[in-house]
Amino acid sequence: MSGTFPTSPNFRALGFQDNRPTLINQTLSGKRQVRQIGGQYFTFTVSMPPMQQLEAQAIFAFLQKQKGMFETFLIGYPLNNKGVSHSESDILVNGAQSAGDADIASDGFSHTNNALRAGDLIKFANHSKVYMVTDDITASGGAASITISPPLVAAVADNEAITVNKPQFTVYLSTGEISYSTDASGFYSISFEVREVVV
Repeated sequence: MSGTFPTSPNFRALGFQDNRPTLINQTLSGKRQVRQIGGQYFTFTVSMPPMQQLEAQAIFAFLQKQKGMFETFLIGYPLNNKGVSHSESDILVNGAQSAGDADIASDGFSHTNNALRAGDLIKFANHSKVYMVTDDITASGGAASITISPPLVAAVADNEAITVNKPQFTVYLSTGEISYSTDASGFYSISFEVREVVV
């Protein structure tokens, strides 16, 4: 692990992608066989805003420390979740859950309707994978079942903390090359692509 990507300046743009390696065989008659050959992971392209030289050098130096695709680092998702509970910090797993589970019992919600929204991103404290909420969540008495995708890649314990806003991804650079460009006004542009890794 080689640090946490700086939070200032924030991204100008983020190209986000869900990846599920899949093999498809299709016969001439139209029948097909499908199987998934690997785990789900996220990739995204980060575009930084125009920066002056000092800021750009600091960002470039951080990326250079990653040794191309060799190191991993943390990078925070820059957008707020849309669920009304995104500012809460005491959401917990309610009962141990096994790897492969996709419906996660949880408690600690103070909001009822739209506690989390489909498309929100969450993360469990004991492993690095980030998950997407697939259905709007309604809580009752502070408890709710959160449906996630992909299913859990590792078990989670009772009372495991759940980050319900701006989770940090564990990533590595998708290519071994990094670059920046500048213009006559002296502003620098940097963009790069990362891939989620489960550690």
